[in-house]
Amino acid sequence: MKNEANQYIEKYKALALKSSQQPILHFTPSLGWMNDPNGLIFFKGEYHLFYQYHPYQTKWHQMYWGHAVSSDLITWKELPIALAPSEEYEDSPNGGCFSGTALEHEGTLYLFYTAVAKNTAGQLIQKQCVAMSEDGRNFSKYKNNPIIHTDHLEKENPHFRDPKVWQKGSIFYMLVGVSQDHVGKLLMYRSENLLDWTMMGIAFEDPNAWMLECPDFYELEGKEVLTFSPVGITGEYSTYLIGHMDYKKGQFQLKSRGILDYGVDFYAPQTFLTPEGERYVIGWQNGWEWMNEWNGFGELTENSWCGAMSIPRKIKLKDNRLQSVLPNKVSTLKAAKTVIYDTQTDGYQKHISTIQETTIIELSLGSGTAPIKLMFKDKGSESEDTFIIDEQLHYYSTGNPLGRKTLIMPLSNRSKTLKILLDLYSIEVFDEEEGTVLSVNSFFKGTLNRDFSFSCNGEERLKQIVVTELSTKQLIKR
Repeated sequence: MKNEANQYIEKYKALALKSSQQPILHFTPSLGWMNDPNGLIFFKGEYHLFYQYHPYQTKWHQMYWGHAVSSDLITWKELPIALAPSEEYEDSPNGGCFSGTALEHEGTLYLFYTAVAKNTAGQLIQKQCVAMSEDGRNFSKYKNNPIIHTDHLEKENPHFRDPKVWQKGSIFYMLVGVSQDHVGKLLMYRSENLLDWTMMGIAFEDPNAWMLECPDFYELEGKEVLTFSPVGITGEYSTYLIGHMDYKKGQFQLKSRGILDYGVDFYAPQTFLTPEGERYVIGWQNGWEWMNEWNGFGELTENSWCGAMSIPRKIKLKDNRLQSVLPNKVSTLKAAKTVIYDTQTDGYQKHISTIQETTIIELSLGSGTAPIKLMFKDKGSESEDTFIIDEQLHYYSTGNPLGRKTLIMPLSNRSKTLKILLDLYSIEVFDEEEGTVLSVNSFFKGTLNRDFSFSCNGEERLKQIVVTELSTKQLIKR
């Protein structure tokens, strides 16, 4: 199945790229459907991004693992499919190779994933599997897959997926999301050889969620961080926990909790560790709950591809809070054009036309809470994305199905700089001081350019706006 899929992609991807516009800074496949990032790792001198993938349609269906590599986390090269649903334990139209993680051990790259197929009763059952590679290009599935079945659970549970594997000392550990009695839990396992696993118990559970998807676990600045995407908690799409993992009991002890992104288009986040010891996070820049409303929203379904990744964000800890900031690599990209609006001389109300698809807008905030209004309008329709900045950041839209929601990101008195990254179909707002982010998709049906305007009635509230259109010629096309 892998060869057939790769041949299909090679045959049609050139036509797809010619017939559609794709984001510049946000990775998206040249063809087909993409969702969760998987197995993010630095291996043999390059960053590897694997992802949930269906090459044949622009909607979710049988899952493969797509594959891309980068030298800088900004420019990506699309590679042939890494995993395809080729075995009996994963070969089902609504199954396949679901999400997981990557780990390097003694020069070998291990991909842990969830295999999904029907049992004899016709139910979709999820089991954990592994594939290996010596070169980061060619992957072979373990002959004794699956490595973890479901017979140790109280009953055969259809929600048992997304293994996260790491090493502590000489022992390997794994977290797997499961739903038991409609409660989301993370089960913990241990192994001495990456192939034989023993369950330790429930590492964490959340009674407000019926499933905890795509866990990630890592150490950061001396603290231990657990992240996941809870299913069933209103307004919480990417959660982080800071605490301590008790490796003897197999339990995570919670100290603080927060949200990785206050928008609705940041899901299943996973992290890279760079050779320098810095950690970056990428999420799927879409969301599940409004999938049925995608039809008709521009390039996302009409021109052979659907789905994008967020910009990689550097993460750090401050006051027991996880912070995400725009990477320096993006801020230092060559500018095609920069315009500075000093509100003390240019006034507090300005209409700026023809904002290009790849732009950074930086706002310098002053004292007070007088509302600042930012508006992006599609030149080819009546669609508008509006942000109001007062004591909080508010978002709403007239052209996006998510405009029916109230999206709010908290601000504080320390919030002095906001950066807005625009790419085709996406808007990400970064509070540089607080390390918070709000991500939304922006479905313009007209031209690639946006009309941008801002206004503020309070003196000293808005000091300056800097609009920088990025030169995209320096970025290598996929």
